[in-house]
Amino acid sequence: MTMAQWRVRVRRTGAFVAMIAAAVAAFTLLTSAATAERLDAIGTVVANYRPAYDILVRPAGSRLPLEQQRNLVQSGQLAGMNGGITVAQWRAIQQVDGLAVAAPVSVVGYSMRTVPVEVDLTAQLDPTATQQVLRVQPTWVTDAGLSDIPDGAAYVYVTRNPLRQPKPARYTGQLVGPQEVSGDGTSVLVCAAGEGGPISPLAERARSSLTCVGGPGSIGYDGLPQATTAVLRLGWSIPFLIAAVDPTTEAALARLDTAVTSGRYFTDSEGPRPYSFPEPLSNPPVMAYDGVPILMADRPQLDTTLRLDVQRLDPAAVQLVRADPDQEKVRAALGAVPGTPVDRRQVTAQQVYPGFVDRVRDPAAHTGDLIYGDGIFNGSPLLGAFWTIGPARLVPDGDGLRAEAVGQDPKIWGTGSSMGDTAHAVPMELADLGVRGGIAVHHGLDRDPLVIGRTALPDVGLQLVGTFGPGKVDVGGALSAVPMDTYFNPGVTGADAASRQALGGATLRPNANLAGLLSQPPLMLTTMESVPLLLGDRDFNTQPSYPEYQLRPEAPISAIRVRLAGDLGIDPVSREKVRLAAARIAERTGLQVDITLGSSPTAVSVAYPEGRYGRPALTVAQPWVRKGVAVVLIEAIDRKSLLLSGLVLTVCGLAVLNATSAAMRSRRPELAILSCVGWPRRKILALLLCEASGSGLVAGAFGTALAVTGITLFGMPTDWRHALLAVPAALALTLLATLWPAWRATRADPAAAVRPAVALSLRRSRAPRRISTLALANLARTPGRTLLGAAGIAIGVSALTVLLAITFAFHGAVTGTLLGEAISLQARTVDYLAVAITVVLGVVTVADLVYLNIQDRSAELALFRAVGWPERLLHRLVTIEAVGIGVLGGTAGAALGLGGAAWFVGQVTAPLLWCALAALLTGVAVSGLSVLVPMAVLRRLPTAQLLAEE
Repeated sequence: MTMAQWRVRVRRTGAFVAMIAAAVAAFTLLTSAATAERLDAIGTVVANYRPAYDILVRPAGSRLPLEQQRNLVQSGQLAGMNGGITVAQWRAIQQVDGLAVAAPVSVVGYSMRTVPVEVDLTAQLDPTATQQVLRVQPTWVTDAGLSDIPDGAAYVYVTRNPLRQPKPARYTGQLVGPQEVSGDGTSVLVCAAGEGGPISPLAERARSSLTCVGGPGSIGYDGLPQATTAVLRLGWSIPFLIAAVDPTTEAALARLDTAVTSGRYFTDSEGPRPYSFPEPLSNPPVMAYDGVPILMADRPQLDTTLRLDVQRLDPAAVQLVRADPDQEKVRAALGAVPGTPVDRRQVTAQQVYPGFVDRVRDPAAHTGDLIYGDGIFNGSPLLGAFWTIGPARLVPDGDGLRAEAVGQDPKIWGTGSSMGDTAHAVPMELADLGVRGGIAVHHGLDRDPLVIGRTALPDVGLQLVGTFGPGKVDVGGALSAVPMDTYFNPGVTGADAASRQALGGATLRPNANLAGLLSQPPLMLTTMESVPLLLGDRDFNTQPSYPEYQLRPEAPISAIRVRLAGDLGIDPVSREKVRLAAARIAERTGLQVDITLGSSPTAVSVAYPEGRYGRPALTVAQPWVRKGVAVVLIEAIDRKSLLLSGLVLTVCGLAVLNATSAAMRSRRPELAILSCVGWPRRKILALLLCEASGSGLVAGAFGTALAVTGITLFGMPTDWRHALLAVPAALALTLLATLWPAWRATRADPAAAVRPAVALSLRRSRAPRRISTLALANLARTPGRTLLGAAGIAIGVSALTVLLAITFAFHGAVTGTLLGEAISLQARTVDYLAVAITVVLGVVTVADLVYLNIQDRSAELALFRAVGWPERLLHRLVTIEAVGIGVLGGTAGAALGLGGAAWFVGQVTAPLLWCALAALLTGVAVSGLSVLVPMAVLRRLPTAQLLAEE
């Protein structure tokens, strides 16, 4: 009997089998593809699971509230962490079982180092002029080109007449300078300087200069001939952050020993040693100091360019120079003299940086360009002073943070003089806005300041043992990067469209502004054995003298990076091992302990206030670290695969349920006759389930064949278990979709089923006057069927909304971490394939629903055609019905998808609304296309036969 039913209803049976076969084949292909991509994703997570260290230990109370709220670890804070962990606590951590490395880092402070920059102006001179004045305007370009910080102008007076400098008498209070001797023997005092007065080192008067260059026969105050070439010497200062590491543990953690590019690496337990250096200023000619070993970075990590604009001033400038010998007044007057631009040059930090390294490596070869100011030898090996800073002042601001401006006393950086050219040891970038407080200067002391005949000089110096390449240090993978501020600061990018546009897509990097938001990594490394000398109050005096600014020799360590022994995986046993180690460290030391295993970089938005020299207010994405991302991603991968598979199965079930319900409804008279002749309900139910089982088995066989063909065609990894599951899956899906309609069909009243349909209600209703109204009324006739079709569209549209949001609104990753962007929550091909399958099956459901409506109302439609309705009106009626189902399902699906996407983001944003609207329009469009097949059926309706049967 089952075979007979198949032969009688061959079209319906064929469509039914084809639908199930296609659904099962698509599900099998999707499962195979998802399994392959899941394995790839998990492989990526596992490969990036372990960062450079597993645990980060910081001083107690160093965690920001935002870190606690979002499970984050702040990056870029090392420069502001001035100790807080004792050596005893470090040793206690080393005693914890299961640890391989516990590497400390101790921030000492910033040392200002200065090198001369020579500017040859010979080519810019007027060869016809006897006397002339050039103006060189230095400008420090930084902040990705957004800030132009002007420095004091440098004036060069060039004369063909000789200049003769008498030996100055000390402390006379008179102006001292060279005499310009004319051809007739007369002389004029020019470029003379007095004692000057102390002013801010960032003031224009302290930084401007006037240099006089004479012709042949010029003699200096020492009686030696002077150079007659127009060469200007400017100073370029860079603050070098000094940090101390333990040589053995640092080599084990970051392989610093393999990153040495010249010289040698630290020896074990290497510390300060006594050295001597020829003193350039007074007798005795040798000065002794304790030199701390230094490894120096072989390249800068600063974003600074020196721009030099050269102008040839009008002849009035020459008269100003010769009319008044006081160069302080002359410099002020020359600022108003116009000039003609004759040259522009640029010097980068990369160009001058080798000079810094050379002067620390071999200071004796550069005694001629030592720059002395405020007791600091910036060009010598002596550590005359160093500066410490506090953390950036960050306050909560919406979902991110806001950096607040902090006022600075410029004299904390040193003292300038009104005589000019005295403050180039202070970087001009320090004049820009600062967001860090807690700035203190620590001046080097002379242990024997009362020795007669000896200049009081600092007793601590820097002794270069080698250089290292920051790029050669092992800082871990990019997807699992943890704070490695000892070697690297990646900078920040714009967090919003306005900031990205202002930066021009560039990265904002550190500069010489110590109080800025971004701090450079240490460019000088020393050993932990040197810390007691560098932080001891016997060798350095702190200003301001408040307790909170003092050095902390009793707790010098800023952070400890811990790596456990052995291999650690993502399994629960490994995670518990790390958790127990972290708990023991916290219990023994009372310090702040963060587990960084399985972490990944994430962006935290920070509002950076407007600078003073052109940089606009920016909202930047600062790279922090989110803890535990790897485990979350693995769980998300499994949830996503289960969700997409469930969506496909649900839509398949709805399509089959709709087809089964239609089949049962069309067979109600037949089933009623069987009931009338004595068939019990269970026998009828068994018949229907048997028919469905046969269809399911046939569909499973076809589905398996299609799945195997697709797996082979697309080159997917073959998992025959998934392919063989197609047969039982098809059978189970068919039986589940058939059970409810079949049970309802057996419960129907046989008499009602065989009795001709008559109207049971004479209630008058208003007749529809428009095609659209009639279409909506038709949908309302069978609400269950309409809702079934709308549900299929809703599922596909909701899934499409979420995927569009992931792709466009979240920039590819819901998690907001680098590892998350590379893994499963990134919108992938298999995800869109799953959504496409759900949408197609939803369309099939709508098409089948419209087809059934046409079949049920065939007599009605034939009557419309008989009374003169053109085909286009009938087509419009059917199309409006399909579009109505699409609007109903699409609206519900877009709302559900929008809610899910907004739950990930935390709010409804404009991009999310556009994604939901695009998915809704897609659902409506494909619903309208689903009427193509039903329209063909509509055209072939036998109008005369249907009217005769009525």
